Amino acid sequence: MKIDEVMTRDVITTSPGTPIHEAARLMVNHTISGLPVVGDAGTLVGVISEGDLILRQRQRDRQPWWRTFFQDGERLAREYQKAAGTTVGEVMTAAVISVSPDLPIESAAVILDRHHIRRLPVVAGGQLVGIVSRGDLVKALSTAPAPAVASASDTALCAEMKARLSREPWVSNRAIVVQAKDGVLALWGLVSTEAEKSAIETMARAVPGAKGVESHLVVQAEIPYWYGAV
Repeated sequence: MKIDEVMTRDVITTSPGTPIHEAARLMVNHTISGLPVVGDAGTLVGVISEGDLILRQRQRDRQPWWRTFFQDGERLAREYQKAAGTTVGEVMTAAVISVSPDLPIESAAVILDRHHIRRLPVVAGGQLVGIVSRGDLVKALSTAPAPAVASASDTALCAEMKARLSREPWVSNRAIVVQAKDGVLALWGLVSTEAEKSAIETMARAVPGAKGVESHLVVQAEIPYWYGAV
């Protein structure tokens, strides 16, 4: 699925010359946390968000005098402009991460997560054509049909599960017994922690073609001290 299938096309925007209080009112009235900033030709020139407004307020407070020794003049000048600015263009974030309409939504999700942002402007031919948010991606995920899973033989299921176990460094027991019958994976063995046990069970459920999982894994700490004593 591509971004242009899930993005919002009717985008609320603002311009560099818009007063800060008007941009803030737009966010409140439309219940959004950010606005793309477009120039006269409809080109994307920046983004202003709640974070920019909050940072502006923080920077208006007087900073300790010694702070100037640890920052270069250019950065201090930018911070001053953001703190004292009265228009969107003076406060906005100009270095904008944008995406194209034909980008897969999986790639958009990676970008949002990697850069810790909530939305991505969508640009085509230099023009803003939409915006895609985390909510749009979640909505697409909720409506997407479940992928078809091909059946697999018991032998293939065991081989795939063993291969997955061997690739993970956190698996403490390299001798876990894996069996399969009628598409149901069965796991036997000792593991170090409850977290490891749960992760291995999740791994088994994710094996393509597995119809179910029977876990007989045991956490070592839960074994009575007299277990196996002569």
